[in-house]
Amino acid sequence: MKNCIIGVLLVCILVILSFMYKSSKTPILGKFPIENKKLHHNAGGPPLYIYIFFRKHNCPTCLEAIQVLNELPSQFIVTGIVKSKELKNEVELREVTGATFDLIAYKDSYKRFVPNYYPTIFGVGGNGKIFFVLPAIPGEKEYLEEFLIVFYNQNLSLLMPEKKKE
Repeated sequence: MKNCIIGVLLVCILVILSFMYKSSKTPILGKFPIENKKLHHNAGGPPLYIYIFFRKHNCPTCLEAIQVLNELPSQFIVTGIVKSKELKNEVELREVTGATFDLIAYKDSYKRFVPNYYPTIFGVGGNGKIFFVLPAIPGEKEYLEEFLIVFYNQNLSLLMPEKKKE
């Protein structure tokens, strides 16, 4: 009996260690599903895809980030992700939030990326790699545009598409 208990404990420890090893070797979020790739017009450089998860009922000061995202240069392709219930009344949603960028409905492919805090901004490269995740907080309007432009300029090499090896 004692040997059986020790055996079960060893197997449990081995399973826990294998899960820990697997989680340390694979990214938690993985590749973000890119939408709106067709919108990039090669405006002087590779695109940085900006996704914002938000709701119509977020606080108005938290939604100030949407004003900044509306005015970004063409290298930034901004897409809003909202619940499909809210997207049914898109005109009202745009009036309340002021969003002028493309809006898409939340899909199952975004399930593991859903943030705990709304609104949240994801910066994603063309290959789906997530570069940053920012919560949209009151007062962010002052530094968000500068952060995005500086990030883009300093990380241009990361945003370049990978060349295929022949």
